[in-house]
Formats: sequence, structure tokens, C-alpha cells
Amino acid sequence: MKNRFDSDLISANKILTEYLKEYDYLNSDRIIRCVIFLTQNGIENFEKNLILAKVDPRDVMFWAEYENHNENHPNRILDFNKTFSENGV
Repeated sequence: MKNRFDSDLISANKILTEYLKEYDYLNSDRIIRCVIFLTQNGIENFEKNLILAKVDPRDVMFWAEYENHNENHPNRILDFNKTFSENGV
């Protein structure tokens, strides 16, 4: 998480902790990795991705792990059941 948030790491950690307390079903390494992977532009984008995960965790998993989203047969290119380093990320 440190690489994505730099100076906002404490805030990101606090936000994540609050979400995990309130929405226990988000407490999955895979979901959390997907949210972090999708986060590109700081803390606001992180919160947006957590909201998306709250609504339906499958959405963030799909957007993080697959390519060709609009095709009939999207390709899975990552598996966030594995760590970032195991995925080469």
C-alpha cells in the first residue's frame, strides 16, 4: 500500500480499517489487493474503489484481474488470490 499512497498511507490505512469493520465481507486479501491495484490517483480514488467494492466486490475483481472488459470473453491476466509479487505487479 505504501507505494500507492506515500504521504496518505496513514489516511488510507484508517479508511480501509473503517470499511473492514463496517463491511466484513470486504475483508479478503483478494478484494483488498484489487482495490489497491485499481487505485492510481491517491486517496480519493481509493475511497471510490472501496465504495465500488462495497456495492459488489466482483466488480473490482473483474476490473483488476481481467482485460478486454467489453468483449464476450474477457481474459484473466492477474490473480489477486496471489500476492502482488507473485503476479509480477
